[in-house]
Amino acid sequence: MSACPSICLISMCALCLTCVAEVRSADPAADQNLDGQVAKRVLAAPASGENLLRGEAWRPWQAGFVRDAETFVCDNGGERQAQRGAGQTVILNQARPEPIVATAWSKAEKVTGTPDSDYALYLDLVFQDGTPLWGQAAPFATGSHDWQRRQVVVFPERPVRSLTFYLLLRNHGGKVWFRDPVLHVMSTPQAAFRFDGVPVLVQDASQAGFQVRDVAAASDFVRIQRHALDLQLDWKRSEHGGTTFIDAELRDTSGRDRAVTLLYAVPASAAASHWLHDLRSSEPVQGEREYVNATQFRAGGGRLSRYPLAAVADDRRGTAIAIDPAYPAFFRAAYNAGSEELFLAYDIGLAPEKPTARVRLCHYSFDPAWGFRAALARYYDLFPDAFRCRTPQQGLWMPFAKISRVEGWEDFGFKFKEGNDETAWDDAHDILTFRYTEPMTWWMTMPPEMPRTIEAAVAEARRRADEPRADGQRDRHAQALLASGYHNAEGQFPARLLDTPWCNGAVWSMNSMPGIAGDVTDFKNKWNDKLRDQLYGPDRKSNLDGEYIDSSEGYVTDELDFRRDHLAAADTPLTYAPETYQPAVFRGLIAFEYARGIARDVHAMDKLMMANSTPIRLCWLAPLLEVLGTETDWNPGGRWRPMSDADLLYRRALCKGKPFCFLMNTEFERFSPELVERYMQRSLAYGMFPGFFSHNASQGQYFTRPELYNRDRPLFKKYVPLCRRVAEAGWEPITGARSNDDKVYVERFGDRYLTVFNDSSQSRTVAIRLDAPAPTASRELVTATAVTWTAGATTLTLAAEDVAVLDLTP
Repeated sequence: MSACPSICLISMCALCLTCVAEVRSADPAADQNLDGQVAKRVLAAPASGENLLRGEAWRPWQAGFVRDAETFVCDNGGERQAQRGAGQTVILNQARPEPIVATAWSKAEKVTGTPDSDYALYLDLVFQDGTPLWGQAAPFATGSHDWQRRQVVVFPERPVRSLTFYLLLRNHGGKVWFRDPVLHVMSTPQAAFRFDGVPVLVQDASQAGFQVRDVAAASDFVRIQRHALDLQLDWKRSEHGGTTFIDAELRDTSGRDRAVTLLYAVPASAAASHWLHDLRSSEPVQGEREYVNATQFRAGGGRLSRYPLAAVADDRRGTAIAIDPAYPAFFRAAYNAGSEELFLAYDIGLAPEKPTARVRLCHYSFDPAWGFRAALARYYDLFPDAFRCRTPQQGLWMPFAKISRVEGWEDFGFKFKEGNDETAWDDAHDILTFRYTEPMTWWMTMPPEMPRTIEAAVAEARRRADEPRADGQRDRHAQALLASGYHNAEGQFPARLLDTPWCNGAVWSMNSMPGIAGDVTDFKNKWNDKLRDQLYGPDRKSNLDGEYIDSSEGYVTDELDFRRDHLAAADTPLTYAPETYQPAVFRGLIAFEYARGIARDVHAMDKLMMANSTPIRLCWLAPLLEVLGTETDWNPGGRWRPMSDADLLYRRALCKGKPFCFLMNTEFERFSPELVERYMQRSLAYGMFPGFFSHNASQGQYFTRPELYNRDRPLFKKYVPLCRRVAEAGWEPITGARSNDDKVYVERFGDRYLTVFNDSSQSRTVAIRLDAPAPTASRELVTATAVTWTAGATTLTLAAEDVAVLDLTP
């Protein structure tokens, strides 16, 4: 296959420029007298004036509330599906992003179920650009309790137009009272600005290096070379190909529980610089603003970076800072215009059981012409094994159902099978088969007559762990709960009481790290030497291709595990609770250690790893995996709401050339052939695979219903071969081509293909211009028409949500 000069030349130029770019930094080892020196003085942050909530502005949410003076009463009684609450919308019209703090108190009487966002202080935000941020919540405890205070802190990335403040009791029986709701915007004292969410005065930001802050003690940010704030830092610096790598271990020397932020900062001038938010968007650096692309968790400082890197650039040079994907921690990568620093901040918990935390990071320069895409391309070069594609042949993901029973199955492009119910047939037909596991949960069914309470669930789990079954064996899942079960902040086993198609009972939060002590643990139940030999050894019954991890980011598992003996079991750094500062294990790092523990064995056997539900908010699982995907619903309630460009590109970027597969979980009776085609067109634009599953992830599976898949067969035959063609060519971040319409996107696959996608509700005519000389001939593959180029450009007309595939070397 001949290479396309219009793309390859650009790639070579960008690579050469990246290789010779300089990293602007100072060597902190040059000064040995920095320990304990204040880099940024932290100031008190008063609220901005009075409470923004107004007593007369409260409105009922759903069935509403009863007002008793200044108290709101929601009484669902025995109605577990009842919906009650109070809400108030506040217009903020922020000119710049400012932190928002919401608090409220509640007491409860016989509230059923387990803590979740249905009995909570709950915020919905709308930014000035019209995009939303839903569901920022702080749950209250269930059962019966006296007054509890809850707080939600939001660090908005963009200015907020409005906010709706809710006090909710829904999907729980019982009665609750709410009082003292407060909403304010955190003001910044005069002459100060916000750094990592707190107001500071800069003392010294001229040098690259480490800083540390004792969050629990509300200390300043101080420099640390070796010792500061009862902490010891051992670190080393190395240079490889123009990139600076930092390996560091932080150790507590006080013997106490600690909650700290460890920071590594690189000076980067704000003058004429742009913050590179992601592959599609950037903005000029302004004022003293802080820039970060993060998602929200109730852990550490509350913000976890979506991408493993952050970058800024001016006209001459780009600068990036990044984590090593093999050494994750609860972190954010950001740029602060006030201090003119590009930095990584790690929210680290330390405890007597685990007094150390190890991190590894790097910073580097890149050619600014392609912005974030160039920074990402360089990151791929630095960590090639994390992004190498080991599945040259790609295709659709089939969950559970037997492919052999699909009429004319060859038309649908199946390649990856979740489940090992017909492995021999799959092997004979070139289908890769993966055995199913699900970490961080135990779904425990409960008898219908058993009360749906945590107390009853705990008693049932202990009974199963202690009492032999009819076969003489005790329930190993229940035994694993005793060793691997989370503890919440009160030292209790947390669970969610759910009624799903696959389980009516309790779903327990489990710590699936390999290091958990005990003869029977959640990890050992799901992966051990005996099981490995049984599945993959010489006496195996079938030829599996690898292991599949379901719900890999943990959608029904608590975010933090406070169990003290689990702290010592963690290999990755601990974090801490945002209000109490208790050290804890973060769910996302349990997911990492579980996947890594299995992947080490699987990869050693030259087998593969596949996972569902990633990448969504965690950037560190994709490097461990070969096949990735997610279940999704782009037509909830019959309303077309496809995944956004930002979310699709995020997944594409973290997978690079690895296959990413969708399973559409929707009501297929309302998912018309027109919507099926729009789904396939959007998937094709990003080199992803448009699969199908079930409306409730269990029943009525699409590929068990011939009336559905035969209806859509022509669309599969049209689009899936094209999806495979571009995906197998391998997505590349630097496109070598540009669109003159910001709603028409161009992506590159290998040296040969460009996809062009109209992400709008209107037909658009767009010019696509190559950065290098155009090919002498090319074709558009969806319509099978010739494409002509004039002065390095061509013009296409695309209908709403339509896609074109340009073959530059037909």
